Amino acid sequence: MILERLLKIVAWAYIAILVAVTFAHLNWQAEFGNPFNIYRAGALGVAGMLARIAYPQAPSFTCLMMIGSVFALGFAHFLANGNYGSPMDVIIAMTAALWGIAIGSVLSKLIVPGSKKPALH
Repeated sequence: MILERLLKIVAWAYIAILVAVTFAHLNWQAEFGNPFNIYRAGALGVAGMLARIAYPQAPSFTCLMMIGSVFALGFAHFLANGNYGSPMDVIIAMTAALWGIAIGSVLSKLIVPGSKKPALH
């Protein structure tokens, strides 16, 4: 119970940190990776993985959470820098998030006990 709650807090905090870094001063973005480059794709992959581990019983919610996160990060990037980015940026971000969800799905079966769905009788 405590582990599940801690994992949820970590997943949401990580996504909030990604948004905060996007709003941060441009020097921070250069240090942590500009939006939609390889560092951002990796960060979204980690976010997807954390979200899937935090919500092992809700794959649909995890996907919706990552879709919302990608769009929130895109909007934050627009507010911080004044440009939207390209459609390819969104495709790369979504692909990275989905890869993170897939990796998180495998890890959730190893890390979180009881993450398998109960059999229907």
